[in-house]
Amino acid sequence: MWHPCLKLLSNGKLTVLSFDKVPVQASPFVRAEFDLHEFEKTLKKITDFFCIMPLIEAVRSLRSGNLPARVACFTFDGGYADWRCGVIPVLEKKAIHATFFVATGQFSGRPMWSERILHVVKNAPAELQDVVLSDPSAPRFGFGDLNARRRALTLLSHFFKHQGLEHREALLEELEGLAGVFINDVPCMSIDDLRAIHAKGFDIGANSVNLPILRCCSLDQARREIGECREHLESLIGHRIAAFSYPNGIPGEDFEAKHVQLVQQCGYELALTRGGGAANGRSSLFQMPRFTPHKSNLFSSGIQFGLNLVKKISQVIEPVGGERRVLMVAFHFPPQSGSSGILRTLNFVKHLPSHQWHPVVLTASSCAYEEQRNDLIASVPSSTPILRAFALDAARHLSIAKRYLGVFALPDRWSTWWFMAVFAGMKAVKEYRPAAIWSTYPIPSAHMIAATISSFAGLPWVADFRDPMVSANVPPAGMRRKVWRRLEAHVLRSAAACIFTTQRAAQEYAERYPEEAHKCQVIANGYDEAVFSGVKPARSGIDRQTLFMLHSGLIYPRDRDPSTFFAAIQSLINDGSLDRDHLHIRFRAPKHGEEVADSAARYGLSDVVDIAPPISYEEAIAEMLGANLLIVFQGPNFNAQIPAKIYEYLRAQSPLLAVLDPAGDTAAQLRSFDGVFMGDIRSSQDVRRALLEWLMELKMHGNHITPRSLEGVRSFSREAQAERLCQLLEAYTQPICGEDCKYGA
Repeated sequence: MWHPCLKLLSNGKLTVLSFDKVPVQASPFVRAEFDLHEFEKTLKKITDFFCIMPLIEAVRSLRSGNLPARVACFTFDGGYADWRCGVIPVLEKKAIHATFFVATGQFSGRPMWSERILHVVKNAPAELQDVVLSDPSAPRFGFGDLNARRRALTLLSHFFKHQGLEHREALLEELEGLAGVFINDVPCMSIDDLRAIHAKGFDIGANSVNLPILRCCSLDQARREIGECREHLESLIGHRIAAFSYPNGIPGEDFEAKHVQLVQQCGYELALTRGGGAANGRSSLFQMPRFTPHKSNLFSSGIQFGLNLVKKISQVIEPVGGERRVLMVAFHFPPQSGSSGILRTLNFVKHLPSHQWHPVVLTASSCAYEEQRNDLIASVPSSTPILRAFALDAARHLSIAKRYLGVFALPDRWSTWWFMAVFAGMKAVKEYRPAAIWSTYPIPSAHMIAATISSFAGLPWVADFRDPMVSANVPPAGMRRKVWRRLEAHVLRSAAACIFTTQRAAQEYAERYPEEAHKCQVIANGYDEAVFSGVKPARSGIDRQTLFMLHSGLIYPRDRDPSTFFAAIQSLINDGSLDRDHLHIRFRAPKHGEEVADSAARYGLSDVVDIAPPISYEEAIAEMLGANLLIVFQGPNFNAQIPAKIYEYLRAQSPLLAVLDPAGDTAAQLRSFDGVFMGDIRSSQDVRRALLEWLMELKMHGNHITPRSLEGVRSFSREAQAERLCQLLEAYTQPICGEDCKYGA
């Protein structure tokens, strides 16, 4: 009965469940406490209604727009010895993942304040009546019977919760002295407990050092509580701590916007609150709501889960630094996978805020993407709104027997997102008041959307072509070419600036549209320096005695044809220049893997050529760093383009084999760098010559070619590109979109 309702209500929402101690046996002093037996019963109800996912994975999926319906996550706060012998075996038995948020003060000899109070209540002598602490605002209490102890626990917990750190500690010591109990007798989670939980595959999060209400702390105290907890946990388990749980966690009551900023500054990926509700795609990553289910039967459990899904969540308002925003229209954006264009947009989004431009991303719904991966979504700043407009892929959603009307693919297969994207974009203009619009090719409908919003809202528009839209053979003759040609002309006339990745492409468009020549600007592709920091070379099981050649990324069988490379390799194996038994050539995520494998087979290289599946971006960078030779292919049809991967290759400092047209822009760019060996893509003999030059260098330097200097490479960092884009935005916009906007609040 409840499953269809919860599926409908949970669409695009994430339920995060919160628990605390869950002792093996309930304490008689804590009325509402879940003991292990009650938890197991509740667990069964939850798993009847929800699919359980790890917290980090679920939050990334939520932000990527591809979270399945009825998903929930388990979290536990505090740090209790009971966990290891209680909830952990239960969760393991059910194969349920959970994240455990731990307070680290107990590892330095200071048990959690709540456990110290409970220890006092359990062990204080019954004759201790009408107790008064030195603080005049403290409640009166006694320990005569069970009810008195329960009342004392409730009163003391509420009072101590809202005390400052030093005052709370002094009062705790006073209370323990009155009760005649000792801090060393209070049960604590041990470092061994922590490491054992992590070793079993559960995630660890930070819950502060001493569990203070952050509003009761000075700013420096709050910073130490948030930051030192993470550092201590990472030092103990040797693993990154990504999530933080606000102590007590009620927004506005227990923490404020300044504490949210502290959590961000301390390097967390997300933070959790309490107070109920379910997170959605627009929820702040640093105020993800949670709720604790109460004890109930199956019917009322369904009701409480449903009510929680529709509950309005409480959040403190997070200020956005700076006033200038840019609406960025991009089809290629996480979770889409398989396009290098994602990285260009993603890195603009990452680095623009450091120049006081704050992106608002308008992209397509995840169902439009044939290939998806959620790892890159973590690179998007948490403060960046991501708006997803409904989109269909004509080839997958509007086809019958894999055939569809050509009109459905004008100007591209995803043109269905135009209407909803314009609607969402106009709402974004009203809500966020951007000063400019930016859009990016190679999906032409992105430019259509930006052009429409720019026209309606009266905002300046920067069109990022990257590469030429219309060239000699692309698109082929027919209706699409006519539509693209008209759209291209409209973009050049309407946009304030048009960006290309090479000087040749910009010059070509300046000559094609001489009246708009002044708009044609160049921002090259590049690499993200931050990704290379801390990444270690990886060879994925390939031993050091084997020559490891790597091509990372797409192969186009016609325009990035590896045939001459394979012919050159075959020739070098035959004459003994290469040892087949110590050679491994990998094509990582080429998309057209079958064609590459067939081509390798024609040259008898199936045993040395490996077609490998996609991996995360960081893993791909590590593999580039571990290769003996990196390979790029670029045919004559792409002479006006420079693939983004060459900048990552250059930054990796490994030797680079470029199989290309010597007359192209890629060749011109690479000639200024050391450690690059170029061969003509049309000549296997020339590719063989380039490979022999590399082998000779390798032999001369004892299998270790000196890495190229990074001086020339750093100018192609994504940070430098973002600065250049900021200069363009500032040249064409006012600091704030104000009275000149046609469309506003």
